[in-house]
Amino acid sequence: MFEELHDLVDNKRLTKNNLLEVLKEKAQKISIFDLMEANQYILQDVEFVQERYQDDFRQAYVKQFIGHINHIKNDRTDYDSRGKKEKIDYKQFEESLTTLHEVYDGVDFDSDKVQLIYCLVSLYATFILNEPIHSLDTPFPGNLKIKKLGKYYYCPVKETQKDTEGAVCNICISREIDYDPKLNSSS
Repeated sequence: MFEELHDLVDNKRLTKNNLLEVLKEKAQKISIFDLMEANQYILQDVEFVQERYQDDFRQAYVKQFIGHINHIKNDRTDYDSRGKKEKIDYKQFEESLTTLHEVYDGVDFDSDKVQLIYCLVSLYATFILNEPIHSLDTPFPGNLKIKKLGKYYYCPVKETQKDTEGAVCNICISREIDYDPKLNSSS
């Protein structure tokens, strides 16, 4: 997959439509059984979340990661006809590819579809939808959530998680926020 993504950059063909086509091609390889496996992975991951957040966490992850695969497969939007504001920043994309190479080093996406799902959704949310990787309803410890204020998204855990092994926080468009009850309340 990374070869195709680098090819878009190297051949100056990096547009949202071209990126979406690569993501769609890879998403088509994800079966209902792969989605069931991803759901099981999420259920296992939930065990490490405080009990009071488990249901919200599970629902948000299923919506964000499993739901977005269906969005990728069915997205027919012509993003390139939307004008300059819809263009992808080449430098940011190249930096993100470097980060993703590090996160997914040694992963065989043909056999590990859960990791493929996470990678595809990370790229889709960040570069196609211009949204944070985690949805606004994803709960974080302390009953904190990502907030959208104006045109920016703010994440309460980005700074503390960006060096966590396997985390894709460094490519996420959200910005770090300091604790501020007005920004971090769950309303």
